[in-house]
Amino acid sequence: MKLDRIDLSDNLIHFVSELDMSTEDYNKSEMHPKEYAMNGDIVEQDSLSPFFILRRIIRNLQLISTWSYRKGHRTIYGEFPAVCFTEMPISEFVKTSIDRQSKGQKISNYGLIFDKKQMFKIGARPVIYGISRPVSVIDKNGAKFLTPEVFDKKELYRYVAFKLDRLPYPIDWTHEREWRWPNYDYKYYPIDLVLWGEKECDEELKDLYRQREEERIDFHGLNINKHSLSNIGIILRTEEQARLIIRDILWLVDMKKISKYTFGYVLFFNKLEQNIEKLTNREFVNNEIKQGLIKLESFFTIDLNLKNEIAEKINLLCEKYKSYNNFEVAHHGWMSGLSFPCLKNNQDKITRILVDLDLIKITRLGRYLIDLPILHPSDCLENNESFVKKIINPELEKILGIELTFYTVGDLMARHDKRKIEIDDVPFYTEENDDEWNFAYREEDY
Repeated sequence: MKLDRIDLSDNLIHFVSELDMSTEDYNKSEMHPKEYAMNGDIVEQDSLSPFFILRRIIRNLQLISTWSYRKGHRTIYGEFPAVCFTEMPISEFVKTSIDRQSKGQKISNYGLIFDKKQMFKIGARPVIYGISRPVSVIDKNGAKFLTPEVFDKKELYRYVAFKLDRLPYPIDWTHEREWRWPNYDYKYYPIDLVLWGEKECDEELKDLYRQREEERIDFHGLNINKHSLSNIGIILRTEEQARLIIRDILWLVDMKKISKYTFGYVLFFNKLEQNIEKLTNREFVNNEIKQGLIKLESFFTIDLNLKNEIAEKINLLCEKYKSYNNFEVAHHGWMSGLSFPCLKNNQDKITRILVDLDLIKITRLGRYLIDLPILHPSDCLENNESFVKKIINPELEKILGIELTFYTVGDLMARHDKRKIEIDDVPFYTEENDDEWNFAYREEDY
């Protein structure tokens, strides 16, 4: 039987908070990146904004599991770290975040909303606040266990200390209405030894360090693309933040990393805050969700007549320049490379048509490159870039009716590794586009 009560929710919220990389709690965990290198992350100081963390979760499709360190001590018991959620309704999340922020407590206005049934299906469970019999805490190399062993080792992550009669300060976390997803795949590796320059680091450890900083380590968290999760909601503050998130989601869909239905809607905290009293009304909340729907379907609805017209004109362009060899300079022998026409965003109708025509290559940071068979006619990087900028781009801009830029990548890495050049190699040359970078510290993102 389901009761229509305002204190109940069908969702779980994972809220994200500002992180300080200088703290002991942050550095205790080997699962946290330390340098944020080469992943589109721009980290120039110790403070990491909540929006930076939220966007990184979405771009990496991973919620990193943690031990929830407080003052250098784990608060999650046992052998398995976890991802934490709250089952409080959206209205209470808004009220609580405002209240706790005013007291300087660790919470923010940003988060992800998951369907509770979906999360239960993949292993998430409510925590257990205290037990009826007395227990003692044992520390084993920093890990916390209970004696006597009242929990199976795979259930111990659910235990939360609860002592209302402790003096002078009771222990009571029941207001958090917490759920946790246990990371049973977790394996410990001393990855930070690589950062500290320890000589005994083997190649496996170095590769794990690279994965942590540049990509993700699958056994470090809940991987959104590895589970049947859909209609995930996103709580953020501004229209500009929403634009960047939709840009990233569309990029992930085009890269075939997620489906069109993985993320479902955006809620703006500022608007929710202004309507706190209405948030107890389910109809109001549902209406806000409808207004915040991420309507990706519109990006995949193609004008077939325009598509056919563009395809025909591009075919004629390729025929016109299929034997081009009128270069201004001879190959000077320093560097070969590839050069592409580059789109400035991934959301307009022309970009969507080119994706549908399978004429797009996408870099790991989300640059959309137009890939034509007539490109790279020379062994010289300079000639190939000039061909794109002076000849192909002006012709394509007339056909497409949009402004283009360029993207050029040299072959230094490919030559060093004795392989073919790839679009994500360095060095690369292009015009700046801040959309592809995730900035860790911007005042408006706190």
